[in-house]
Amino acid sequence: MHRKAEALDAAYLRAMGHPHDHAIRQELLSALEWDRDDHPDHARPAIRNLFREVHDHSAALSQHIQSGTSHLVSDSVASLRKSLGSLTHVLATRHKEPPKK
Repeated sequence: MHRKAEALDAAYLRAMGHPHDHAIRQELLSALEWDRDDHPDHARPAIRNLFREVHDHSAALSQHIQSGTSHLVSDSVASLRKSLGSLTHVLATRHKEPPKK
């Protein structure tokens, strides 16, 4: 899941650098799709909640891109990148938590 989140963020950054490149836009749309296997049903609640947030923002951004509502894209991007940052941080530090007493 961590690699998927990083790949999505990288695809977004490429798309922002090349906003009129159809192939890069398709790469972003593809990255916005989450497979059933990506869902962290087994993870702790914080990860599941952040994943749900990222998933919802991904779906909204994909819909805005496909419908051409560019005025909504920037809001969706900001929300998605914030959620992605939180998710990647939690995933990167999940093994560094202090032991529970």
